[in-house]
This record gives sequence, C-alpha cells and structure tokens, in this order.
Amino acid sequence: MDVLVPRDKVKFDIVGAEERRSEAGLRRKAATLTSILVFIALIVGSLFGDRGVLHLMAQREQAANLERSVQALKEENARLEAEIVALRKDPQAVEKIAREELGLAKKGETVFLIGDDTP
Repeated sequence: MDVLVPRDKVKFDIVGAEERRSEAGLRRKAATLTSILVFIALIVGSLFGDRGVLHLMAQREQAANLERSVQALKEENARLEAEIVALRKDPQAVEKIAREELGLAKKGETVFLIGDDTP
C-alpha cells in the first residue's frame, strides 16, 4: 500500500538528499586534498629534513673526507715511527739530519755555501 505524501514534503526530501550528496563530495575532496598535502609534506621532509636524503648524502661525504684524513694521518705516523727508529739505531741517520737541517760538518771538512744573490 502506497502512502501518499504531500508534494512539498517530497521536494524537501529531494533537496535534503542533494545536500547530503554535496556534503559527501566536499568531504571527499577535503580528504583527498589533506592526503595530498600530507604526502607532499612527507616527501619534502624526507628530502630536506634532518634525517633526509640530502642530509644523509652530506654526512656520507663528510665521513669519506674524515676517513681519507685518518688514513693520511696513519701513513704520516708510520713514517715518523720509522724515522724515530732510524734515529735511535742508525748513526748515519743522525748525521744526515745534523748536516741537512742544522748545517753541521765534521772536523776537517770544508763547507761550501752556494747561494743565489739575486734579489
């Protein structure tokens, strides 16, 4: 059995349904926009943030530079260790340093200094 409803009531129900559909569409658009903004924020944060990709690349470059520096210092330490051992055990190494760096000579040796007098 069909119930008869006045026409103005039917019109009101149709308008209410259209408003509900419009509100649902707006909510869906707002949710989509919010999702897009959150996604963009995540991407920007992952690229430029403190733990971002660019920061990670800079940290790796700095670590590589420090590793090269450490390696150079290790090589210099090894060279200096060998020089210390030579100076402690080899009298000729001491004599070489005395002659080259201090300008010393043995008794009876004649030292010739050749220099450039041009200013």
